[in-house]
Amino acid sequence: MHENTEIRREARNNSCRGIPRYIVIPAGIAFYHIAERTTGRIRGFRQRHEDACELARHLER
Repeated sequence: MHENTEIRREARNNSCRGIPRYIVIPAGIAFYHIAERTTGRIRGFRQRHEDACELARHLER
């Protein structure tokens, strides 16, 4: 089982608007998943951390 599996499965009810809906999770060497914080569902992936953060910010809108 991958070390980040528990983070993905973690379900939280975040009613606070200051908490981001999407998180960037390292998924290997130079590979990142963008996941929904509440469901753990993967919404995208990127090879560069900067690009992954940009996609997460875009999905927040």
